[in-house]
Amino acid sequence: MLDRYKKKGGFNQLLQLLETSPTTKREQFLGLISGESPAWEEALRKRILTIDKVYSWEGQYLVEIFSRVPPLTLANALHGAPPEQVEQLLSCLPPISKRKITDLLAESNPNPAEKSTCISKMLSEVRGFIAQGILKLERIDPDLLIPENIEEMLSLGGFTVPMPTYEQDATKKDAKPHVVGETTDPGAQQEVDFLKRKLNQLAAEVNALKHENSVLKDKLTQIKKIA
Repeated sequence: MLDRYKKKGGFNQLLQLLETSPTTKREQFLGLISGESPAWEEALRKRILTIDKVYSWEGQYLVEIFSRVPPLTLANALHGAPPEQVEQLLSCLPPISKRKITDLLAESNPNPAEKSTCISKMLSEVRGFIAQGILKLERIDPDLLIPENIEEMLSLGGFTVPMPTYEQDATKKDAKPHVVGETTDPGAQQEVDFLKRKLNQLAAEVNALKHENSVLKDKLTQIKKIA
């Protein structure tokens, strides 16, 4: 199953497939993926964008989303949520915009399939905002960032988690735990953390530029057809 997604860009394609699949089907997919490669399953599960993750973001980021998605899509996605949650989520909007959404919530009555479709649309919109640089994952949720060469990294064994080893000291009864890949030098650790954040930021910028380039190519193609 994974062979077709191991090429460059395949991780994003598979992630999009999982994000737009119903929860039950998504878990089935992840089970199959885990059977082939636990590293892929872990990396995908960590980066799957769900509506609950989006709703957990701070208001300054939610307003960027809610003000850009169609009001009816947002209302249908929120339909059925507890009133206190709706109130909390919409508190980021100006009063007029908030009133418009609450009015639509009162009027609309989407069935489960319609609500699911609107949630998928919202998640697709959020992915687009991320690609365009409107939303910065390095500020919102760095764990969702996707390295540029993630397929290659996974094919080389995935993301290694530091495992504790033990420095044997013959003069002491107890061994000292030492975590591979970490340092006890605060200055060095800060530099490592900075470089990691910088790498994630650059990866996000590259993805945004790729999306912009794709949009411009499509426009150029349309212009050529008209000409």
